[in-house]
Amino acid sequence: MDAVITWVDGNDPQHKRKRLAALYANTNEVDPTSNAAVETRFDDSGEIYFAIASILKFAPFIRRIFIVTDGQTPAYLDSFSRSGVCEVDRIRVVDHAEIFRGFEHELPTFNSLSIETMMYRITDLSEDFIYFNDDFFLNAPVRREDFINEKNQLRVFGRRRSTKALKGKMMLRRLRYRLLRKGQISAHYKTAQVLSADLAGLDYYIQLEHHPHPQRRTLLERFFAANPDLLRQQISPKFRTIDQFLPVGLCYYLELKHGTAVHEPPRDAVYIKPNSYSKAQHDALHASDLKFGCIQSLDQFEMDQVMSIRNTMAAKLKGYLPWPVLEHLGIAAGGVDRSNPQGFDL
Repeated sequence: MDAVITWVDGNDPQHKRKRLAALYANTNEVDPTSNAAVETRFDDSGEIYFAIASILKFAPFIRRIFIVTDGQTPAYLDSFSRSGVCEVDRIRVVDHAEIFRGFEHELPTFNSLSIETMMYRITDLSEDFIYFNDDFFLNAPVRREDFINEKNQLRVFGRRRSTKALKGKMMLRRLRYRLLRKGQISAHYKTAQVLSADLAGLDYYIQLEHHPHPQRRTLLERFFAANPDLLRQQISPKFRTIDQFLPVGLCYYLELKHGTAVHEPPRDAVYIKPNSYSKAQHDALHASDLKFGCIQSLDQFEMDQVMSIRNTMAAKLKGYLPWPVLEHLGIAAGGVDRSNPQGFDL
């Protein structure tokens, strides 16, 4: 089983120029002030290092970690192998050109839904894999069974919701837009889930939470091979739109329909957000019964909060974050005893 992490450094001047050029060339498609184009969606505050280190520490059964990105590489990524934290081939950067092979004319893209749709095309990707946003992490040891049960069914966690109410709201929003001809209809996470459920022929969706999601490659391959026009429509927008489905949800709903996934109640997780940050949220990082976590929009926290979170994560992941990475994040000691470098190349 492999792990796939999507990542972008929106602070990179070259990437930012490319993104802004695409944004203002497609104002008929997306409002530059909308959620689909907001800066924090592309910001990098080093969260990916916690995702990688947590997989290495808490999920030793993971074969490889694929980092999907656009002509970029996280700084000091090679220090994980140089420091002896993992084997050289355990982490591999996958460029968008690889997963969009045959569809290169759709690049560059700044659309997470388009990118997630094409993840199954990673070369040598395992049949079952786990998808991480770069701000997801493992908070405690996990087993394969935390994602796929003994019957080989994907475990889908979340509250079951009817699609009827949201579909009604979507119709009203579209009608208002046609009548007023003002503004644009912004994309929403729940709306994308409803569209995914529709594609699978379901009248309900699962309200998916912010934690890693198991996925299955072959079913997605077959589905898009049978629906090439839908694939092209999904990956063509440069930024997220109201008409796109959630690829993770589509996989789940197709598997549920075929009996190869099982729906379960939501599971508790560490969820740290800037608008509700509290000591209780921070203390949850120490909870061994909470296996999954997400640190959302770290760029929007106060700097002292950022450093507090980083130091706690460094202590949690002691021995799995190379010193070049710790120094890159501005962590002097991070709760880690530097006198015991544990094989790191200082």
